[in-house]
Amino acid sequence: MFTITDFTGQIYLNAKIHNANPNRAAELNAIAAALSTDPSTHDTTITRAPTGLQPGQHGNTRFTNDVLLVVNAGKGGNLTPLAMSNAITAELSKIFPPVNTSAPAVTGTGAVGNTLTVTNGNWTYVPTSYAYRWQRNGTPIAGAGAANPTYVLAAADSGTNVACIVTATNAAGSASATSNAIAVA
Repeated sequence: MFTITDFTGQIYLNAKIHNANPNRAAELNAIAAALSTDPSTHDTTITRAPTGLQPGQHGNTRFTNDVLLVVNAGKGGNLTPLAMSNAITAELSKIFPPVNTSAPAVTGTGAVGNTLTVTNGNWTYVPTSYAYRWQRNGTPIAGAGAANPTYVLAAADSGTNVACIVTATNAAGSASATSNAIAVA
């Protein structure tokens, strides 16, 4: 029997084998999206899969065809399309480092003694941790800890702009994004 563990292992292996393909993430996301609406429950020899899930289609890359063969093996092993879609989505965070899709945002009033708070922003590929680097006019602020999404404005911040760089990390790596800056009176 083909298990979900077998399936995710094969997806990961194919992504590594085809690491020169710059569209791996987009192709995996497209397959996951097609699976999430796929009503079929068995491989293409039993029930015809939707066009987006058929290996060998004109325009498919070798990577897409290889992954679709794994999908069909999963269907033949009685894995549900939804389970495979979820597994592909989860596997992406083991293959690709986070990508920022909307910047972190600092909120708070720019006056000495007030607290600024930064959001993480939005990221793809499931970050498992975040680190924060507070900056004054683009220079790191000494003592503003990496684990702290808040910062209390000090006298040294008066007349400057304070922002935060948020670093998101998952099993595949890290990426950073910079927030807006708050002007401090």
